[in-house]
Amino acid sequence: MLKGWREDSGFNPKGDFERLLDEVWSTVGVIVNPEPIQGRNNTIFKQGAEALGLKGGWLERGAPGCTGCGACQIGCPSGGKNSVDRTFLAKALHTGRVGVYADCRVEDLPHDGARVSSATGRLMEPNAQAPAGGFEVKAKRFVLSGGPIGSPRLLKRAGLAPNEHVGQHLHFHPAAGVFGAFDEDILHWKGVSQGYYVDAWDEGYLLETSTVTPDLHYVGLGLPFGPELNAVMADLRKTASAGAMVHDEDTVGVVNAKSISLEFGDGDRRRMLAGLRRCAEVYFAAGARYVVSSVAGAGVMRDMAQVNAQLHEDVSFSRITAISSHPMGTCRTGDDPAESVVDPSGLVWGTDNLHVADASVFPSSLGVNPQITVMACGLMIGAEAAARV
Repeated sequence: MLKGWREDSGFNPKGDFERLLDEVWSTVGVIVNPEPIQGRNNTIFKQGAEALGLKGGWLERGAPGCTGCGACQIGCPSGGKNSVDRTFLAKALHTGRVGVYADCRVEDLPHDGARVSSATGRLMEPNAQAPAGGFEVKAKRFVLSGGPIGSPRLLKRAGLAPNEHVGQHLHFHPAAGVFGAFDEDILHWKGVSQGYYVDAWDEGYLLETSTVTPDLHYVGLGLPFGPELNAVMADLRKTASAGAMVHDEDTVGVVNAKSISLEFGDGDRRRMLAGLRRCAEVYFAAGARYVVSSVAGAGVMRDMAQVNAQLHEDVSFSRITAISSHPMGTCRTGDDPAESVVDPSGLVWGTDNLHVADASVFPSSLGVNPQITVMACGLMIGAEAAARV
């Protein structure tokens, strides 16, 4: 992916970016969790994928202390996940040279021409999230890490958007699910939440096992309220869940001041449906009695003939209950000030001392879970900013 970014957008990371990726990998303690805690939701998908001869493997995760409790969606209750607050932020705090001010909402970046002088905003009462005063922070150099939604909005609000590309080119790895019902208990809420993957990157998608809470499972089934939906929910303990995550290429996303607009691309729609069909095939290869998808109107499908008939490539995106956890782009990096928002050091074009360091600097969709790349970009841009103080 880095090779493509260099060739297509001029994204040329400063320093040894591969070394930074390795540093992040080590810091967050990425490992393959042992099979005994993976849970049947992962092992049965592995079983089906291997029966079909598909390329895949255990997902490597920054959760060396994972106990397989399956509660990732609501926050790790055991502290087994090495999130940034437990790794990079903790290391910074231990130096004694870093202060953290929580519950602050930055609203403006006052500047004199190309130079930002301060960050101003409101203090928020943490429980009520109501304004509790104001603040102003002055510094020689600023790093904006508001994410692909917040960063472009603040740049525009502050009058620091260098061109029309701010807020454009939003990518988000759209994903949708397939659920397979088996004769045996799966108990998909037990075990690693995302444990196994099938590599179909060349086809434009990845398959990944996943678990969701019962309420999200209920609304994601693509079935109308009634007896059929209730019968499928009654099989919950025997149901496995996985999904297709698309490497979006022709979807057009834009972050506006108070909204996000999205026009789903035809190629991305076809890739998503291809991933859902393959996911169903994996479950039938593992012995599923039936599958249900996130496509409204597809119903309960008991063999691949029904899957191919219901999840054909002409299905409208409006019928798919899609989700996303990986926004990217909107302040993309490049070597051309007319075609990008920040230069390869993260410096906003047209400014002297404002960098952006988050997933908004990605020139395009990454195609894989992005957290390692995001953190490596943070290290690179942080080093560039510090060297210029």
